[in-house]
Amino acid sequence: MGGVLNADQLRTFGRDGYLVVRGVAAESLLAELSTEVLDLVARKPPPAGRVGFHHYFEEPGDLPKACAILRDSGVLSMAAELVAPHAIDLAFPHIQIATSIYGWDHEPGGGHIDGYGLPDQTEPATFTMLAGIYLGDESERGRGNLWVWPGSHLGHQRLFRERGVDVLMAPESEGGHACLLDPPPDLGQGQPVLAKRGDVLLAHYLLAHNHSGNMWNPLRSIAYYRLAAEGHRQRWRDTHLDALHEYAPVRAALVS
Repeated sequence: MGGVLNADQLRTFGRDGYLVVRGVAAESLLAELSTEVLDLVARKPPPAGRVGFHHYFEEPGDLPKACAILRDSGVLSMAAELVAPHAIDLAFPHIQIATSIYGWDHEPGGGHIDGYGLPDQTEPATFTMLAGIYLGDESERGRGNLWVWPGSHLGHQRLFRERGVDVLMAPESEGGHACLLDPPPDLGQGQPVLAKRGDVLLAHYLLAHNHSGNMWNPLRSIAYYRLAAEGHRQRWRDTHLDALHEYAPVRAALVS
């Protein structure tokens, strides 16, 4: 039985560092997850007057619908297609619910990669891939869109080869922002990810990204899952020096 992703999609991921797959999650699953997210926000409301991004990091056991949609919609299986023959699953004991509250008009000037700026860390908290399930319509900019820098996974690869895999541990990166280094690497131009409810984002860990303002939806929300290929912690340095180290099917598609 063949996979869901085709060769063109694998090449897009390899070139751009991310892929949006349309209409993956069924509405029945999305409705259950949306209710769970609204319940979470009601239990843990954002601070009064908050606008812009507000994130929740919850244990998977506390978000059973978010756990279910990851596996039952085929998102985890698609992620596995990108890293086969490795198995892949949650890298950390949390699921992120990223919300954006209406009233913040902002477009980011630079991006970052996750896993830096944590208290008392001695190495970055890396993973393999970010998966996101969209719960609203972000088909136009200004809707709290995630911004990405296409191809920046390869730009970060060059940075780590030239300056060492620990370069973003430096305080001047302010938590994984290569754009703040002196001199900054050329990571290209950022752009918003455009997607609709039920679409799925699959993004390389080394892809520079950032949040933007929401001037459209009262409360935009996405469920994010940080995924790691089996054995990732033992080879994270290799993945910084070779962005496709864990992505054999992507590498094969690029050279075919």
